[in-house]
Amino acid sequence: MDTFENLSFFRGVSAKYAVDRPQILTPRADRRPKDSPKAFHKIADQWFERNFGIPYRSKGLFLTSQLVSASTYAATVDHVMRIIPLSDYRYCWSPKVKDLIFSAQRLATSSPQEIENHLDSLSYSETDLQAAYDMGNEVMLYCENYIAIPISLVTPPPEAKPQSIIITK
Repeated sequence: MDTFENLSFFRGVSAKYAVDRPQILTPRADRRPKDSPKAFHKIADQWFERNFGIPYRSKGLFLTSQLVSASTYAATVDHVMRIIPLSDYRYCWSPKVKDLIFSAQRLATSSPQEIENHLDSLSYSETDLQAAYDMGNEVMLYCENYIAIPISLVTPPPEAKPQSIIITK
């Protein structure tokens, strides 16, 4: 079974997070949108709660298997974290959505019904973490706590790449 323990998912974080050690953290219970229009965020949150029982947009952590995507949300390249939930968890993702921010910006002035119709068309699911990983799409993780491991502690530095030598007589 594929889990967050054996598939690496990442998140870009602000400069307030330590980058020299792992941290056990609790997700915000009232996440506010950083880049999404507030009206879209509220409608989407209600849609996720109605369809999955969890307001994923305000209570979820946003992850991706793509380091480049995660780094766009990080304060610096060192502020990319590998995320592993430490409690029971649920996740939600769409095979049609790399990052919902693009829809949020495009639908900023749309009616609530238009936004809900769009979300209905995106095939959101709480299954197949491997496919979410393979596609590199946004994953919303809901959990009580998680460990955030700085990327520098997960990935060896370039100068540490294994090398081979051939010894002959």
